Amino acid sequence: MTSRRPRGHAGKTPARQSAQNRGPAGRRDYLAASSRQGRAPAAPKAAVWRRQRAAVVAVAVSILVAVGVLAFRGGGPTPGAVTNPAAFSLPALNGNGRVRLADYRGKPVVVNFFASWCTACQAELPGFRQEAIALKGRVVFLGVDSLETGDKNFLPSLVHLAGAFAALARDAGPDGNGLHAALGGGNTMPLTAFYGAGGRLLDVERGALVPVGALKAKIARLIGVTS
Repeated sequence: MTSRRPRGHAGKTPARQSAQNRGPAGRRDYLAASSRQGRAPAAPKAAVWRRQRAAVVAVAVSILVAVGVLAFRGGGPTPGAVTNPAAFSLPALNGNGRVRLADYRGKPVVVNFFASWCTACQAELPGFRQEAIALKGRVVFLGVDSLETGDKNFLPSLVHLAGAFAALARDAGPDGNGLHAALGGGNTMPLTAFYGAGGRLLDVERGALVPVGALKAKIARLIGVTS
């Protein structure tokens, strides 16, 4: 004897029967659960995409920071620059010129290093400007911006060094402090190097020469010139 399914239930699976047997609220819950199950595979893909995007952003930020630091600190070797204290040749602070120790052979030279962030430099530079004007023709004063992290023209403009100093240069080298480092400056700022008329390095002063009498005494003792 062949059994027959009860009428009204043909083709319905238990899951569909269960869904239909539920009330309106039960059917809504069932449909919501089915929808969530259908979207489940997308969640891991979205998480992977977010991680990849975060990694790309992190790399981009690192590159920008590195470029910014290099731009502030010299950005790499400067073609034609020489940071040997006995024969330095540095790019001009502004423009395309060069500042060479050899160009001033025959006169004593005072080389002062400064940076925009250096408050001690700001304290001593007015005295240097005063002596550079007083000794003009007998002692050459050169200014070198080194270890810079800001505006290279801040102190020269503030103290009006152009004209008083024979020339202004910017330090060279991978970290923008090649000559400063070669003179043993380390992290010291300001730094002042004194050269004889023959180009020989006589002394290096680490720290500010203030008041101006300290600078005058140094020049008189090392070079034998007074203002």
